[in-house]
Amino acid sequence: MLVTKTISRNKTHVRCGTPDCDWGTPLTSLGKSELRQFREHCIERHGLDPDDTKRMHWFDLEALTLTLLDE
Repeated sequence: MLVTKTISRNKTHVRCGTPDCDWGTPLTSLGKSELRQFREHCIERHGLDPDDTKRMHWFDLEALTLTLLDE
């Protein structure tokens, strides 16, 4: 039996992709504001250098997580 996963209205938060992190935000959009909030979280919680602006955001659609990737 094939079970498919779909994004539903019940699953409305995006989470940090770091396994032991509990950060999350409502997923209303993935605009500049949400990405800025995530970057600020990474600076405060995970020690990201504030001058490091070259990392790319990776959004995992299945897990609904955001991760900053190294170049």
